[in-house]
Amino acid sequence: MNGLRLPEHSHCRFCGDPVPFGQEFCDDDCKREYDRREAKDKQKDILIAVGAGAVIVVILVAGLLF
Repeated sequence: MNGLRLPEHSHCRFCGDPVPFGQEFCDDDCKREYDRREAKDKQKDILIAVGAGAVIVVILVAGLLF
């Protein structure tokens, strides 16, 4: 290595651009998009869990009936 050191920094949680250390996002747009994506992912996870629960209930009821 040549001894060159970068200032202490972090990276934006959404786009990955360098930001001052301790900061999570480079601007409000990235924060909004990150929050939107997180909410969408959470909703998808809930739908998958509900769907899996429904399938289990159908299988259990079908097992009791037949």
